[in-house]
Amino acid sequence: MTDPSSPTPDAEHPAGGQEPGPTTPPPAEPAPPPQQPGVPQQGWGQPAWGSPPPAAPPPPPAWAPPPAAAPPPPAWGAPQPPAPAFPAYPAAPTAGIAGTPPASWQVPWGAPPPVWDSPASAARPQRPMFLVGAATLAVGLAIGAVGTVVFARGVGSNERTATLLVDDTPAKAGTAGTAVSVAKQLGPAVGTIIARVGSSSALGSGFVIAHDGTQSYLLTNNHVVAGATELHVVMPGGRNLKASVVGTDSFDDLGVVSVPDGSLPVATFGSSKNLTVGEAVVAIGSPLGNEGSVTEGVISALHRTISAGSDAGGQTETLQDVLQTDASINRGNSGGPLADTEARVVGVNVAIAGDASNIGFSIPADLAKNVARQLIAHQKVQHPYLGIEYFTSIEAVEEGQGFDGPGVLVRNVRSGSPAEKAGFQRGDILQAVNGTSIDNGETLGGLIQQHQVGDKVDFTVKRNGSVVHLSAVLTDRPSSEQ
Repeated sequence: MTDPSSPTPDAEHPAGGQEPGPTTPPPAEPAPPPQQPGVPQQGWGQPAWGSPPPAAPPPPPAWAPPPAAAPPPPAWGAPQPPAPAFPAYPAAPTAGIAGTPPASWQVPWGAPPPVWDSPASAARPQRPMFLVGAATLAVGLAIGAVGTVVFARGVGSNERTATLLVDDTPAKAGTAGTAVSVAKQLGPAVGTIIARVGSSSALGSGFVIAHDGTQSYLLTNNHVVAGATELHVVMPGGRNLKASVVGTDSFDDLGVVSVPDGSLPVATFGSSKNLTVGEAVVAIGSPLGNEGSVTEGVISALHRTISAGSDAGGQTETLQDVLQTDASINRGNSGGPLADTEARVVGVNVAIAGDASNIGFSIPADLAKNVARQLIAHQKVQHPYLGIEYFTSIEAVEEGQGFDGPGVLVRNVRSGSPAEKAGFQRGDILQAVNGTSIDNGETLGGLIQQHQVGDKVDFTVKRNGSVVHLSAVLTDRPSSEQ
């Protein structure tokens, strides 16, 4: 292609890169006059001297920023940007019930799960988590070492007794079993619960905790069975049993169902109060319908406080004192057992963190067995209540109201509550309950739930730099707050 700035080919400047024919040099050209502003300098590629000057070049364009430099290559070891390849699957939602798949992960069965947030304030940024079940805790059941809990259910001539197996002795050092042995001992008592609501169905897990000769009772999460018009339990080996709801506690997200077979294998409860951080645990359930799945991990933390709701919005509920584990818990594990290495149930799997890996939560066994006992006996489950809203120490710092030392920052006192009658004030730092400090090892909810409705409890409060001692008589939580 010819450069448009070059002169037209002629005899003196032959085209096509040919050498000129004459061998004698051409006469010398006179030197051009000095360069004048706005006039192009004569030379190679310019018109002959004296010819009309070419049109003036267009004015330079307005200033524009230089093109952006190419981004520097990532540092050694840094994550590389993903290369375009196959279409991505729908992203996992940020929170929900582990018993049911979210709308973006449709599977043959499942329902939208609830979402977790901070219990302190709805206006605060949420830390999303998924419920494998949602709820809060009630009062622990004090049971002696190894034995059974026998209690009556029904009234009149229909009265029968049901038995829970309990072994709350600490695990013996050096005698712990493996996940294989736990699965063999506990697995036969764990079933898959299928709940039908109209034309759709959802699933979760449950485990047999008692029987009365004609029926067996399974413990699960309330959100697994709530609103179901038809329930079935499939036990290991494929035994399909029609189930009925005995009772539910939506506040604690616990429920009990019965099946017409009084001979099913029964799980044994351990004690969650004996657990230590780092202790090995095993989870058994039916994640995504895969019955009898076994995962293992450790107790990552004790006494966590989280809240649960629905990923579609709506009311949230607070779990005030739950276990945290890294044993893999997924949708469908709702209501399944978390066991120690001696195959004793120490928790009921209830939730997973939606934006993290291997962060699951379980309702402590000491709470679960107490609630289950009341539900089987058709008794009202009571929830001891103080009546304050608070920020934890970390939340207080996030809100610009940080403080030093143990405790929680009181942000609101409910009108007419035991806390108001005891003299609690907004801005108080509640440091201890009956002498036990509220620090990383304890939560206010967990300490309150160790008591019964009607108990008088002493509180240590820091107010304007001074220590104040208050006493409150706990009441049952109002139905409007459950």
